[in-house]
Parts: sequence; structure tokens; C-alpha cells
Amino acid sequence: MPTTLSPLRYPGGKSSLSNFLASTIHLNGLMGGTYVEPFCGGAGAAINLLLTGQVSKIILNDIDDMIYYFWFSILNYTDLFIRKIESTSVDIAEWRKQREILNDPSSSIFDKGFAAFFLNRCNRSGILRANPIGGLAQSGKWLINARFNKKNLINKIERIATFQEHIMIKNKNAIEFIKDDILTIEEKVFIYYDPPYYKQGPLLYLNALADYEHAKLASEIIRDKKNIWILTYDKNPQIEHLYYSAVIIPFQLNYSAHLHKKGEEILIAPNHIKLPQHSPSPYYGRKIFLQQQ
Repeated sequence: MPTTLSPLRYPGGKSSLSNFLASTIHLNGLMGGTYVEPFCGGAGAAINLLLTGQVSKIILNDIDDMIYYFWFSILNYTDLFIRKIESTSVDIAEWRKQREILNDPSSSIFDKGFAAFFLNRCNRSGILRANPIGGLAQSGKWLINARFNKKNLINKIERIATFQEHIMIKNKNAIEFIKDDILTIEEKVFIYYDPPYYKQGPLLYLNALADYEHAKLASEIIRDKKNIWILTYDKNPQIEHLYYSAVIIPFQLNYSAHLHKKGEEILIAPNHIKLPQHSPSPYYGRKIFLQQQ
């Protein structure tokens, strides 16, 4: 199995939570239902759950236009996107070209979607505004094409495209998405919220949340007494205060790749949910440790 089923690299991506999320879906009788990510990013967990048959439909939302353009393009222009991967050089000259396309307001949705994909695969940690792997001088141990295995990326995109009818994509503010879309879903649904990190968000994401937005999001999520949902954040007292009435469980992610450290996070859930007690991740050499309370 490839290291992730998503074609995107994403800061703080939660593909490693797939087994835990699948167990939670089972425990709460939501097998075969709809899975929703209001902050989808790389959508690693969503894609894993759909492609392994844990859920029958996923709804992906991201306010970041570039992320939306990427998902829209691979689902609606799959063959064209694949031909673009095959024909595009992976070097600094192309990196500069794709960066210009990304910043050009006149670029098409497809071109911006491909540019976002190219820069995500070529930049340090997948951050669109970062420098390329190996730097502009290409003098590092790893170079710009280190994360751009064309064959593997094409295989991932082709596989996802076969599930096109089971994937819905949205490009909304998360609060708007909750009110207009989530609360109107009639079938059984499981929602996984993975907002931008509270502390590091401004450094990692183009659409980080301000303090008042974190607070407004918390208010909307806590008000949802109907649905089964889980939320993850970086561990900090400000967020724990916002969700004081919910179940809060500290956990750690053992990051592989270049990080080589444990990330301190919290899992937040409503009181009416059934949660697994412990879940090692099946993916990517990382494990999740839930601290018993």
C-alpha cells in the first residue's frame, strides 16, 4: 500500500487516524454512511475510508480555493490532469512557472489546480508558499523531484477518479458549510473536523483561523446535538476552554519523514459518541496513543 492514498502532502494531515476513525464509525453504527470533512486539505483520512469501503460517500470542503481547484480538476478533468503530470518537467524553471500560474488571477481553475498540486509535491512539507525541496539552488540532500513519483501519483488519481460519483466537493467557509450542508444531511453521517492548528496555523496554511473564528467554530460544533463528530487540534488551553463541555482526550502522533518527533494534540468529541480506547495506526510508521482518563 502506498504511504498515503491521497495525492497531496498536507501539514498536519491525519491519514494515520484512518483506523481510529473507522473503529469509531463501526462503534456508532455508521458503516456505509456519509463521511464529511469541513477542512479537508489533503483529505487523507477521507480517501482512505472511501477507498477501503468503510463509508459509501465523502463530502469534502475547503475554503482554500487552490485545494478546491485541485480536487475539482482531478475529478472532472482526470485524463487531462494525468497527461499534464506526464508531460511536465519537475525542475526549478517549471517551479517558477507554476508559482506564477498559482498567483495569476487570470489562470483557469484547471491550471491553478495543477499548480497547487505541483507546488504541494515539490515544496518543503507540502506548503504552497514555501521554497522547493532542496532550495532554489538545488543543493540539498533531497531535490525538487523527491516527492514527485509520477507513476505513483497517477495511480492514486486514477483510483480516486473511479469513485467520482461517491465524492462531493465544496468550497465554503466552514461555518457556512456547517449551516448550509452538514445540518441538512438526512442520512447517517460522521463528521471529522480538522481545523488549522491554533498555534502553528498562520505559518502552515493560507487560510488560518483568527481567535474569534476558532471560538465561532466551537460554538457551531457544540450546538450540533444530532450528528456524530470528532475534532482534532494541537494541544493548548485556549482550545480546551472552548470545548470544556465536550470529551477531551490528549493523544500523540509519532511523525515519520523529516519531523522525527511526537506531536501533542487533543481529540474532542461529543458526550453521546462511543470511542475506541486505543488505536495504533496501520499506516506510514506512525502510531496514535490515546491517554486514558
